[in-house]
Amino acid sequence: MPLLLPVLQADLVSIYEKGPAGNPAPPIVGIKTSKAYMSFVQTGINAGAGPTIAMPGMIPLGLDLGEIMSSPSPDGSLTANKMAKAFDSCLQTYISLFQTTIVTASGLPGLISDLTDLFAAPTPSATLFATKFATALNTYTASATVIGVIPGVPPIPFSGPIG
Repeated sequence: MPLLLPVLQADLVSIYEKGPAGNPAPPIVGIKTSKAYMSFVQTGINAGAGPTIAMPGMIPLGLDLGEIMSSPSPDGSLTANKMAKAFDSCLQTYISLFQTTIVTASGLPGLISDLTDLFAAPTPSATLFATKFATALNTYTASATVIGVIPGVPPIPFSGPIG
């Protein structure tokens, strides 16, 4: 099953919409955001048709996001940079069947740019914020390259995005 942007968008909207009770504490929002990202990545497959096995960086991502969201920032670009690096550290722990390596460096500048634009000015609604946030994460995740070898005689190397 491929990465499904609408599912990530819906999950993030449900996290960032305040509703009648208001938004929970930033650490809880960070953890929920991390879980939504994991659910999104979990459906991905590598270019060798191997499913996602794990992404151990999910737990530190949730804690990092909670800390970032709890800290006041004088500039949205600082928040964007910290968040992008937290997501990059998480995706670097992605593991799929027959994978040997994941390269995330090519998507990091784009994620920083997208998040900087997102945090540059107030967004008119939480839904619009969550939708743009999900789109930035989707673009970033799809730009990662998973490299691996399917065992066999001869072994079959593969390289490509998480799909």
